[in-house]
Amino acid sequence: MKQIKTMLVVILLTFTANADWKPLKSLDHYGPKAFTLKKGVVYVELRKQSKSTELAEKVTVSKSNRVALRIYQSTPQNKNVFSHIPLKEKYTLTKGEWGGLVAYGSWYCNGFMLDSVGKSWRLENVQDLIDMIKPIDTPAEIRLILWLDPDIYSSDGDKYRKNGNGYIVKSHYVIHDSSQGDGCGDYSYQYKISRSGKITQKKLLRKKSVDDCGSE
Repeated sequence: MKQIKTMLVVILLTFTANADWKPLKSLDHYGPKAFTLKKGVVYVELRKQSKSTELAEKVTVSKSNRVALRIYQSTPQNKNVFSHIPLKEKYTLTKGEWGGLVAYGSWYCNGFMLDSVGKSWRLENVQDLIDMIKPIDTPAEIRLILWLDPDIYSSDGDKYRKNGNGYIVKSHYVIHDSSQGDGCGDYSYQYKISRSGKITQKKLLRKKSVDDCGSE
């Protein structure tokens, strides 16, 4: 009987510890209305400039400019209002790169906003974008804060919970390419995010080696 009671206590404690955790989806999962824009802002758009190089008999380089994220509460009349504006690396909000056996590439994002009187603005830095959506209080906004940090990996298995005046996120991912991030490994991280959009903690909870470590 005593063992049964002990098992029930352990199960109850485990359930209580996990009860407040909620799944954090990928940024693509959330729609444009999953964010709260500050007063006077009706539309925010992030555009991605990508450059890829294919390693064939004749090396080919291609570029593309597309929408990476749209944020609005009501559908704007003209979704192509920023399509003609050239993107510039000096206004990078976030960036990344990738590589493989036959190709490699890089990308960066610029941001733009439209105010309630129809005037358009370029977002010059990450803080400009955060100012459009803070305080951070939706799952989409939490995910966006993490996505803006190019040094943070994430997955669909991430989870979050409220912590005082902010949030805690636990992230788990596996890297098999020694040239990426911190190298090969099975990682578990904890992040703390304030409602002002600051990442106040990046804590490595666990790192395990992986057998199939290589480099592309």
